[in-house]
Amino acid sequence: MMRKTVLLLLVISLLVLISGCGSSDKEKNATIILKANDVHTDDYPTTQSTKYMGKLLEERSNGRIKLQIYSDGQLGDGKVIEDAMAEGVIDIDREGIDRYASQIPTLQAFIMPYVFRDSAHVWRVLEGSIGERVKSELKDKDKVVLAFYDSGMRSFYAMKPIMKPEDLNGMQLRVLSGDVFENMLGILQAQSVPLAYNDIYPALQVGKITGAENNIPSYLSAKHFEIAKYYTLDEHMAIPEILFISKQSWDKLSPDDQKLVAECGAEAGQYERKLWDDFTKKGMDELQKQGVQFIKPDKAAFTNAMQPLYAKYPNLVPIIKEIQAVQ
Repeated sequence: MMRKTVLLLLVISLLVLISGCGSSDKEKNATIILKANDVHTDDYPTTQSTKYMGKLLEERSNGRIKLQIYSDGQLGDGKVIEDAMAEGVIDIDREGIDRYASQIPTLQAFIMPYVFRDSAHVWRVLEGSIGERVKSELKDKDKVVLAFYDSGMRSFYAMKPIMKPEDLNGMQLRVLSGDVFENMLGILQAQSVPLAYNDIYPALQVGKITGAENNIPSYLSAKHFEIAKYYTLDEHMAIPEILFISKQSWDKLSPDDQKLVAECGAEAGQYERKLWDDFTKKGMDELQKQGVQFIKPDKAAFTNAMQPLYAKYPNLVPIIKEIQAVQ
């Protein structure tokens, strides 16, 4: 608690020193500086896309609205950023939807395995009535969604090929923490090994785990392919990201400025999807050069195997069915 308090005070001090004038100015010609956070590096698609939003805002406001972006987690993450937004010293953040799954049942259904058929299905859901409901539910939590960002589909990778659910029997895998993931592996008769992200590579080296799961760019950047050469495109999960502005900061903007910020945010979302597609394609090309074998498994068999898991969460079944019904 003390560490988080100190970090928050440091964040506030840093931003007060850096900011010329904040987003609280409502005078017609006053400069508005919006401050945005992202834990990803400067060259990552999400950070690049939020920068693109800033470029659009500055151009279309004739320099009146500026966006300052703090990337690479330099302001902290998690609760520190949440508190800083509540204090009004950070305006915009980018987080994965899993961060809010415990608060919003619709988002909890999103992170159930094999709910989405593929990436195109994810976007049809987000751009339809379910996506609008998510925006409304997040607004009730004081978060105004500006865009959904792509973060790819998560798949298994291992030291041996995984073609069907039975191939996971007896394997030791690192997956995201939480009962959903542990229950998923339990159904597949695999063992969940809790590990920090940076501990995956050495665990693969010494055989503590025989595989893990993530999207293609992360699998490449972490160099896990050097040991686990088989990437199975089972696409068991999508965890889209949310670019949002705090309701406190949103309410300080004039209606015209709200419209402009929303417009530029939506365009940044489209821009990020293209960047992510290019990022993933280049990643696959590089991985194939490194000798990685991409496997297309029997996805229907994996989806069917998850029915007992869905039954453990009866409150989510109607939402899961609603998502799966989107064509």
